[in-house]
Amino acid sequence: MREKRRLRFPLFLSLEGREILIIGAGRIAARRARVLLPFGGRIRICALQREEELPKEMRRWILERQIRYESRRFSQELISGKEFLVFAATNDPEVNGEIARICQRKGILVNNASDAAQCDFFFPSIICEEEMVIGIAGDASNHKKVKELRKRIQNLLKGEKRPK
Repeated sequence: MREKRRLRFPLFLSLEGREILIIGAGRIAARRARVLLPFGGRIRICALQREEELPKEMRRWILERQIRYESRRFSQELISGKEFLVFAATNDPEVNGEIARICQRKGILVNNASDAAQCDFFFPSIICEEEMVIGIAGDASNHKKVKELRKRIQNLLKGEKRPK
């Protein structure tokens, strides 16, 4: 018998001025940062890569002071306890698990990119349209289905913008 997955309650939070830590600097970390930037959080990214090895987009965010970057190996001290959200987005599931356990002990909301069972919250697929934000999330079993629904909603909204 398949274990029943619990759905997550959608909650729209103000991130304005709140500390957000992303550990990792790969594709998933970059995508998280890209989506979070417009919401006003204070984003810090920590990873092993030297700044010049980061994707061009991340280097631009650093240069424009949209994010802070620390090139360092993960250690427990990296998580100060002041973070509102932490994203464990390294390419090492064991490190991501350790990050999740530390955050949960400290009462910090954490998202482990490599294990949905260790997530306090899911990162939704987001549509920003003028003064609206639409977030779509599933139970983590079918990311493709969530992405397809987001595209359908985007196409629907585009259709509404056509002159009548």
